[in-house]
Amino acid sequence: MGKKAKTAKKGKAKAKVTTTSQSSLIIGSGKAGHTLASAGDVAKQLGIDSKRFRAYLRSGDGVGNDGKYTRYRIDLDSKEGKALVKNAQAHFA
Repeated sequence: MGKKAKTAKKGKAKAKVTTTSQSSLIIGSGKAGHTLASAGDVAKQLGIDSKRFRAYLRSGDGVGNDGKYTRYRIDLDSKEGKALVKNAQAHFA
């Protein structure tokens, strides 16, 4: 008996995600001139605990968890970053 072939699960793409060499995940376009904020900075601005916010990012409502990234950078000027912050505000309200 051979191994079964694994099939990829298709899901909705929620945000444009870019990786960098420092193993951080950039949410949004990350273009030059855009404001990049860490997850801790965004959590502080929203008035919530940074660990809870990072857990939210790893959840299905955020960007999901692949077990690979520990640092998150959010492009606050991109539409993906703005949508993520807006959804997080609604989630923690």
